[in-house]
Amino acid sequence: MNTRIPAGLLALCLAGAACGSGGGQGAEQELRIWSTWSEGEPNQKVLAEAAADFEKDSGVKVRVSWKGRSAMKSFLPSLNTDNVPADLIEGNNRELTRQFAATKAALDLSEVYAAEVPGERATVGQTVGDAYRGMATSADGVLAQLPYQVSTYGWFFNGKDLPELVAAPPRTWDDFVKVLEARKAAGGRPLGQDGSIPNYNARYLEHFARALMGDEGWHALAPDRTGAGWRRPEVLKAAQLVEKLAKGGYFPDGFNAAKFPAMQQKWAGGDSAFLYQGTYLPKEVAPYAKEGFEFRAFRFPSVEGKAPTMNVTTTGFGIPAKARNTGAAKRFLAFFLKKKYQDKVASVALEMSVRTDVPAAPQVADLKKALDSGEINKADRTDVSDFNAKVLLPLSDRLLFGTIGAADFTTEMAEQAAAYWKSKG
Repeated sequence: MNTRIPAGLLALCLAGAACGSGGGQGAEQELRIWSTWSEGEPNQKVLAEAAADFEKDSGVKVRVSWKGRSAMKSFLPSLNTDNVPADLIEGNNRELTRQFAATKAALDLSEVYAAEVPGERATVGQTVGDAYRGMATSADGVLAQLPYQVSTYGWFFNGKDLPELVAAPPRTWDDFVKVLEARKAAGGRPLGQDGSIPNYNARYLEHFARALMGDEGWHALAPDRTGAGWRRPEVLKAAQLVEKLAKGGYFPDGFNAAKFPAMQQKWAGGDSAFLYQGTYLPKEVAPYAKEGFEFRAFRFPSVEGKAPTMNVTTTGFGIPAKARNTGAAKRFLAFFLKKKYQDKVASVALEMSVRTDVPAAPQVADLKKALDSGEINKADRTDVSDFNAKVLLPLSDRLLFGTIGAADFTTEMAEQAAAYWKSKG
């Protein structure tokens, strides 16, 4: 097939295999993608359409394996072999910069960022933007991800029930507490919470702490081998704020034992007023939302005059250095960033595109507006997932469930952190 190559992508073709003309045992004739989506999900439909269009446009056969959220976990062991099963691996920025890039098997994507988006004047890098580029870069400086979608967190509520908050959302934590107290006084439990998900429970502590000590201060706590950082006054203050939440009577009875997603479904049905969740929430709970539900959201309010930055996760692709078909993989990354497909990330998947010229779906438009202001979190490039699972999350659960107070929390965090790192040698 005689395929016309856009001028802006010519450099990608020259750096990889010959575009559309073979490339070592016909490598260029097939592009293998491992996706983090499962068949039937809205995102899967968007990616499938783009893959089909790319195949038609380029003459390269595209084979997508819909692996679901375990895609990266299943993929990593193959990097120790000579038979890497995909040319593109999809995942979030943490998976790609901390896990994938850490194997020294990730291809640096600087060349992709320098190329033009097909049919547009802007380069990939200009379209993605500096903030998301930074989040796509590993601690070793490898540009390991091409992000196309961004998620963040916010306080979701039904705008039909609380029109006054649509017009003027609370800017400070104290103002928000007044709203919670008023809702409680009216006979409700205003905060939904799926307590069976430890990561959800830890978000309050994290956001309070990031407001009080900044992103760098928060990120420095887990790797502190002495554990002393957990005794800082800002951590104690953050823990005290969580303790007040735990003792304030804001959460529904039994939230700590509820099985996900029971509580977020009940929230959508009107059982509670607010839920702190990700921008994926509206499409997850849409079947359970009461009639006329108007999804609105506001960012985490400021604490003592300082607001935490927007905590962001990006979804995108990486290319293995051992991929058979790096040329077509690079071309597809630029192709998928076209406005046609990014519009569908918003309109079909109801997510937020990294492109500032793509309006968000109405359900998450409030948070997209805040994101486009550029106040996003500084990326933590250290993988502390094991520390979190063994130390932070169990104690954070206890703090939010009210079985431990703030002072004891900080003491136990300091002691257990020191013991954890000592056990690592």
